[in-house]
Amino acid sequence: MRLFPCLTGGVLALAGCAVFCPVEIPMDTYAIVVSKAVMDDPAWKAATVDALAAKYPGAEVIVWDKSVDEAKAALAAAQPSFTAFVVKPEQAGARLTFAVSNLCRALDDDPYTDTFWGIVTGYDPASAEALAKADPIAIERALDCANGDLTAFRQAWRYTEDHRGTMNYWERGVTEKVQDAPCDTDNTLGVLERLQKDRIQFMTTSGHATQHDWQMGYSGPNMALVHKDGRLIARDTKKVDRPAGSDEPKVYFGTGNCLIGDIDRPDCMALSWIKDGAARQFMGYTVTTWFGAQGWGTQGLFIDTAGLCTANEAFHFTNTGIVKTIQDYDIPDMMAFRITELKHLNLPVTPGMVAWKQARDKDGAPAKETQQQMQDRIGNLHDRDVVAFYGDPALDARIADGRWAVLPPYIDSDGALVLTAEARPGVRGRDTVWLRLPGSWAYDPAAIEASDALGAPDLTLDNMIRFPAAAPKAGETYTVRIPGATRKGR
Repeated sequence: MRLFPCLTGGVLALAGCAVFCPVEIPMDTYAIVVSKAVMDDPAWKAATVDALAAKYPGAEVIVWDKSVDEAKAALAAAQPSFTAFVVKPEQAGARLTFAVSNLCRALDDDPYTDTFWGIVTGYDPASAEALAKADPIAIERALDCANGDLTAFRQAWRYTEDHRGTMNYWERGVTEKVQDAPCDTDNTLGVLERLQKDRIQFMTTSGHATQHDWQMGYSGPNMALVHKDGRLIARDTKKVDRPAGSDEPKVYFGTGNCLIGDIDRPDCMALSWIKDGAARQFMGYTVTTWFGAQGWGTQGLFIDTAGLCTANEAFHFTNTGIVKTIQDYDIPDMMAFRITELKHLNLPVTPGMVAWKQARDKDGAPAKETQQQMQDRIGNLHDRDVVAFYGDPALDARIADGRWAVLPPYIDSDGALVLTAEARPGVRGRDTVWLRLPGSWAYDPAAIEASDALGAPDLTLDNMIRFPAAAPKAGETYTVRIPGATRKGR
């Protein structure tokens, strides 16, 4: 199940020096978990399964009929680096997201994500095929509507609902700092110009949203994006509609939006962005959002450590961090909790959480502190399984010329797995650094040898490692060497 032919022996050039590599370079593996409904439809199968199989030679195809959980045994045996869940639009949505999120954490004995997943679907076979065949995206131009850091990009614009009448602009090498500029309080034309003229490659949004609209007007009247027949429409404050489609491949994060990631029918916002807005990866909540750990966490990690991780990696690293936080609460039934019904506002509270609060109250703990800690527990549990990620999970979509560069992993002459990252100009003095392993590996965490500036890892999993207190300096290269690591799965 290799993506590309391996390289055995010879010399591998890394970071300007030659490294003798007597053992094959580890390659990622890929699984396609597909519904029988897709397999039985020639047009859908050709657009998705056949396209992904051609893109990733040797990918394992696993078919399910009534429940995606039918794929569990095969996935557990394979332990693939990436898994694409291919479905028709009527099979997608909140319930599939819940099921996939839980399934992909249940392939071994630990509670963390065991394969980096994405859902491949579309308004029609052609738009699903666009996801399956998507090329890498080196992100240079961004439109931010969720208060991200513009300086991570080569060129970026910001419109937000709470700064009506002012936009922000940044261009590396041209502006010394983020510029403020006056703009119309109705941002319709500005957003359309960014999408269609400036050809942005990354977009983030917050504010009100549903499965069928995004409303920038959070603190006053402003534009909205809606859809019809798979097409995006910009609606201004005078209710004038304009086509809002664009053909520049992009990544879309519905960072702070309720419901925008839910596919409740084929004609919805998420699938319209894929079909008409050229979104090749799309992240969004399938339920109402209020805590925001997954959405804001993914955006922050992706932008703040620009170049260190792909959009999909940022999503899964963030989710793994949420699971670690829940585990550290040491309330066992939180880990076992599963969403079983859709509610307007999902506030998951388990018996164990109630008992924890009662014990604190009995001990006389400050009520305000207990209330905040309870909210944190409810919020992290809420966010764990409710955010969808659409697109090929192996797609290399990351910020170009960012603060970090990740070099190819390799096996050194002593048989150790080596991961390498390079800090670039603009890197922050303190970072949480996540590194993905190429597949699933068994190893002794105590044997890890890491550059001093990375600090000590606090999560050493079979497919990712987290360094929570790295102190990088621009121009330096950092390595993580894992002696005795052995590959798991097929």
